[in-house]
Amino acid sequence: MRTGSAPELTESCPICGRPMVPGSSVDRHHWVPRAYGGREWGWMHQICHRKIHALFSESDLARRYSTASEILSHPEMEKFVAWVKRRPPEYNDWHKRPRRRR
Repeated sequence: MRTGSAPELTESCPICGRPMVPGSSVDRHHWVPRAYGGREWGWMHQICHRKIHALFSESDLARRYSTASEILSHPEMEKFVAWVKRRPPEYNDWHKRPRRRR
C-alpha cells in the first residue's frame, strides 16, 4: 500500500507473485473502493486487477476482500493464480464481465 507513481522493478505482484514490469501490464488497485472511502492502493498486474473486479462487487471488496491475503483466500482466485503464474510478467488478457453489475 503506497502512494508512489510507478512500481519498482524489484517489486512483485501482491496477487500472483510474478515480477512487475512498468508499462501497460501494471495497474493500480484501491484495496477498499474509492466509493467506500478507500485511499490505500497498490500496484499489481492489470490482468490480476481485472480478475478481482470481474469476481467481486465493490461492496464485497469493501467488506470482505480488502487485502491481498483475503482476495487470495477465495477459491476462484486460487485457480486464477495457479493459471496466471505460468504466463510471462507482461501477459495481458481480458476476463468475461459479470452477467450483472454488482
